[in-house]
Amino acid sequence: MQKKLFSALFVFIIIILLVGCIESSDSSNDSEEDGLTTITTVRTQDDGTVYKDGEDVNDNVVTRWAEEELGINFEYLWTRPNDEQYNQQIRLMMSSNEPLPDVFQVTDTQLIADLVESGKVQPIGEVIDEHAPDRLKEIFNEFSDAFNQATIDGERYGLPRFSGGNGTESLMWVRQDWLDNLGLEAPETLEELEAVMDAFVNEDPDGNGEDDTFGLLLSAGEVGFGRTNIGDTSPVFGMYGDYVPGLWSEDENGVLVYGSIQESMKDGLVKMKEWMGEGYISQELAIAPADQAQEIFVSGKAGLAFGPPWAWDWPFGETKTNDPDAVIKPYQLPSGPDGEMGRKGESLLTGSFLFSSEFDDWDKFFEYWDETYGYILNDSEYFEDGLFEGYDYIMVDGEPVYDPNVIEEETGEEKVDPGRYFLPTNVPTFPYKMYGLLQEFHENPDKEPSGAYETDLAQRDPEYIEAAAIINRSNDIRIENKFTGAPTETMADQWSNLEQLELEIFADIVMGNVEVDAFDDFVEEWKERGGDQVTEEVNEWYDQVQSAE
Repeated sequence: MQKKLFSALFVFIIIILLVGCIESSDSSNDSEEDGLTTITTVRTQDDGTVYKDGEDVNDNVVTRWAEEELGINFEYLWTRPNDEQYNQQIRLMMSSNEPLPDVFQVTDTQLIADLVESGKVQPIGEVIDEHAPDRLKEIFNEFSDAFNQATIDGERYGLPRFSGGNGTESLMWVRQDWLDNLGLEAPETLEELEAVMDAFVNEDPDGNGEDDTFGLLLSAGEVGFGRTNIGDTSPVFGMYGDYVPGLWSEDENGVLVYGSIQESMKDGLVKMKEWMGEGYISQELAIAPADQAQEIFVSGKAGLAFGPPWAWDWPFGETKTNDPDAVIKPYQLPSGPDGEMGRKGESLLTGSFLFSSEFDDWDKFFEYWDETYGYILNDSEYFEDGLFEGYDYIMVDGEPVYDPNVIEEETGEEKVDPGRYFLPTNVPTFPYKMYGLLQEFHENPDKEPSGAYETDLAQRDPEYIEAAAIINRSNDIRIENKFTGAPTETMADQWSNLEQLELEIFADIVMGNVEVDAFDDFVEEWKERGGDQVTEEVNEWYDQVQSAE
């Protein structure tokens, strides 16, 4: 009896398994008939991402293009409004043992390290060799340092989400109308800079009869010297050597050293102290946040500022709201006593794509990523006239038109940017591409743009194009941060204290609260309180990532 019951049960189980196999096979066949590969992902989505009526993150012109042309169904599991909430949600998924998205971007280096340690993401070095198209491999090889952020124990885990390479780097913005009012030329050297600042402070450049102007906008605020974009102080330190505050740079022996403790810092601090004593810069330099400090320039109270090309639109563009006659022009940074110039360099990447350990649809992912690069490379069968008709352009008499006013008039809808719908938040780029093209347009005014991407760039304001050209012509003066890994063990314990120590002593020297010799005491204390150990750990990391290249 038991044997019969066992046999019946065995047959029943076999039938269930066969049915399951058939259902699974049917499901697989349905997927093959659809011809779609589903790739799950997540993203940040702030208020700047605007969809047309009826569209959303999972159904828009980009997701439909990917589905119809590439056979990819992108499924966004969730969105968050900012990096902080995004990172928290990724951590929650990791700690609760939820399946991770197939592909997702991470900017937090500690989170990258934790995900790798969890075993929930996979290395991609061999994957790139086997599946990435040749033109992507060329970009990856040219900017191989960008892989360092997510290289752990000699293995590459992250695919770089490249930045513009130099898009946030500083040049000098000048109130040209003030120069003209006083019969001055834009300064090219430190000596000339100080002469112009003195005139801007003491010779009433705005002609209002009041003693109410500064020479130069600088800002450190609560984040520290050399760490802001608007009112950037790094060019002051760059006049005196190859180091700027807050960055880890190679010394003459190829060893990483921390810029803030180098001897050349003293020269930059002393110079700013002198300028403050002369009234050339605001007393608020060391304490005002950047957004507050920039009002000194925007309100027409300062005649010079260090900042990136995009500052032309905002915030400096608001200057004309307060003074319609204001004329602002971009110039190269002034050189120091020995002819040196330097500025903090932008990171080569904005984050890294990580891939779930379960993901294996590599050919489809790289097909998508390669096609999106086709837009900026002017080599795409899909984006010859622009991204999507009715979004970033319309056709008029057989020609693409990019004017927002014409687009809105023809479509009856506000122009939106479909580039923000791509994975993860925008059309990809790679270092120096954008400013390189803008330099070409500046130096060759008769150059005809080729393709939609170049046409969009060529239509930018002349001042912005000139500023980009100035930056790109001087890439040799950028001072890069070579440490892009997760916080080291000692950093995790001591770095916030060391940064606070740095911020306080830099501010005290510039404000005149202590003598400059206090800098030497700061360096010794920094080293003793963990700085030397951090330096050792940073170089251990650097040796590892270099050997992985």
